[in-house]
Amino acid sequence: MPFLDLHAHFPMHTRFPPQMVQGPPPVGKELEFWLANQLLNYQGGTPRVTLDELIAGADGGIGSVLYDPDDEFFHDATPIPAAFDHLLDQMANVEKEVAGKVTVVTNPTQLEQCLHAHEKFMFHCVEGALALGGNPDNVDVLAARGVAYMVVAHLFYRGVATCQNAFPFVPDALFQSALNPDQKANVGLTDLGRQVVGRLLDKGILVDITHATDQAQNEMLQMARDHGNAPVISSHNGVRGTSNYPLNLSEDTVRQIAASNGVVGIILFPYWLRQPADQIFGKDGFSLLYDAIDWLQSITGSYDHIAIGSDLDGFIHPIQGCADYSQTPALVAAIRAKYAQAADQILWGNALDVLQRGWTGV
Repeated sequence: MPFLDLHAHFPMHTRFPPQMVQGPPPVGKELEFWLANQLLNYQGGTPRVTLDELIAGADGGIGSVLYDPDDEFFHDATPIPAAFDHLLDQMANVEKEVAGKVTVVTNPTQLEQCLHAHEKFMFHCVEGALALGGNPDNVDVLAARGVAYMVVAHLFYRGVATCQNAFPFVPDALFQSALNPDQKANVGLTDLGRQVVGRLLDKGILVDITHATDQAQNEMLQMARDHGNAPVISSHNGVRGTSNYPLNLSEDTVRQIAASNGVVGIILFPYWLRQPADQIFGKDGFSLLYDAIDWLQSITGSYDHIAIGSDLDGFIHPIQGCADYSQTPALVAAIRAKYAQAADQILWGNALDVLQRGWTGV
């Protein structure tokens, strides 16, 4: 059975920064990134989504997440024009690494062909509209390169959309005051953010509302409704019904995603899958995933809007049973055993469907 993972950080192990456009960064910065990966991301010093692990994993492919942390951390909300060059450099590095081994698909027709032919594939997606460098016209360039979706907000407010606290064990008040001081209440999408979302919708790139505040999410969902009820996704997230954090999706937001015929990709991170009181001694493993699936089914009345967005190598420690991408066959088997009738939908069908309807590609 194939597997279509909406969100995996394959590019994270590429050279940091992807290419040194204007000379090397400060030594301390590169060391900081290396240390962050060792402590928060990798296992035993090894990335969780290497080329070998991807090839050894379940049949199918991934949404390969383009993201350069250096353009987000230790900055303010002022756009960084060079961020877009860094994004394109990272894309080129990824394509060079996988050439001849994993197909980079640039439209949903190619994706479906690879999926049913049991070929390994990936498609590009972008985490954080900050990567556009403040220029909505750069969306056109991404559309011409076949990018499938963009997560508009991310870890910090960077002048596009307000965001929720996505740092485990960091109190929301501390996040706002110390880590995200540029964010003001009652903003949602900025003028730049509205331009970006409008351009994404016009160019057939799916809008991903993960990380955004409720206000920003509602504004993006409304823009999608005004754009012919375009589908909206949350590629890698939990739900408040089973893990009551502001980052996770509310019941109302889930209903709006379902009404758009979009999908929720459930993240494989225990912290965002269990309740705050259960973080120290709570359960782990696939049962946490089942809880989120069951809650989504109870809210929407079907399994039609449920997918998987692992977020492997996205600064998470994944659930027991799927420590890296080579272990995704165990994930597939677990979902197949638990949800025999709906397994195809959850594992690939719903994700393929929303990509076919919301992604134009080239």
